[in-house]
Amino acid sequence: MSAFGTLFREMRQGKRLSQMDFALACEVSAKHISFLETGRSRPSKGMVLHLAQMLQADLAGTNRLLSAAGYSQVYSDQDLGAPGMAMIREALEHLLRSHLPYPAVVFDHEYYLVMANQAMQAMMARMVELGAQFPPRPNFLLSVLDSNGIKPFVDDWENIACHLLQRVYHEHLSGPFRDQPNRLLEQALTVPGVPQDWKSHVVEHLDYPAIPFTLMLGEQKLRIFSTIATIGTPLDVTAQNLRIEHFFPVDEGSKAYWRAPPKTISE
Repeated sequence: MSAFGTLFREMRQGKRLSQMDFALACEVSAKHISFLETGRSRPSKGMVLHLAQMLQADLAGTNRLLSAAGYSQVYSDQDLGAPGMAMIREALEHLLRSHLPYPAVVFDHEYYLVMANQAMQAMMARMVELGAQFPPRPNFLLSVLDSNGIKPFVDDWENIACHLLQRVYHEHLSGPFRDQPNRLLEQALTVPGVPQDWKSHVVEHLDYPAIPFTLMLGEQKLRIFSTIATIGTPLDVTAQNLRIEHFFPVDEGSKAYWRAPPKTISE
């Protein structure tokens, strides 16, 4: 079996599609699908792109299929600081800046922090003052689960932890490699204190239109909910993997906290 055939079969099976069902969707014969998977037939570049589209593969998955078939990749995978990503970087900076005085962050598909606006940086600095420890590149999911990270400040922590774990679990299931290990989730489940019933836990606050959570920063109680957005019609792997999360205050007291003039550390 060829490298392409192996990868193609894994992605098809990950979608829970039989060769016959997938062949019908692609408007080709099941025999041809079988020959592609066994290596008896070599797909054209156009066929690889068609198969990737029918598999609803992400840009990285499409690139992997092309490479496995011996073709050059069609989607770039640039660092956010690269000159070619200037328009994306400027758009993200605008979104973060426009959301002030409220916090906003950008993270990648593995929940590693990429960018943060001044309000989020100030909130994390306040947590550090109160004893939190963050690595140079924090992981949002792992920090929420970590007793040395955000966990001590989350009033309804178990509910939020279970919600995040469920989200990571379902995001992986909806991806092209659902049958492969979910390494982020596996790492998260090794963190001490993670609820054992995270998968079956029923998220509370069903009377709200969005799940709120409470942060306790010393004497300050902040009620927050968030929205998550993505880059529209991305043609770069990095751009497709970025998530922009905006945090909004739920009550007047929380609004007042961020709308007040910024305080110095000594205050």
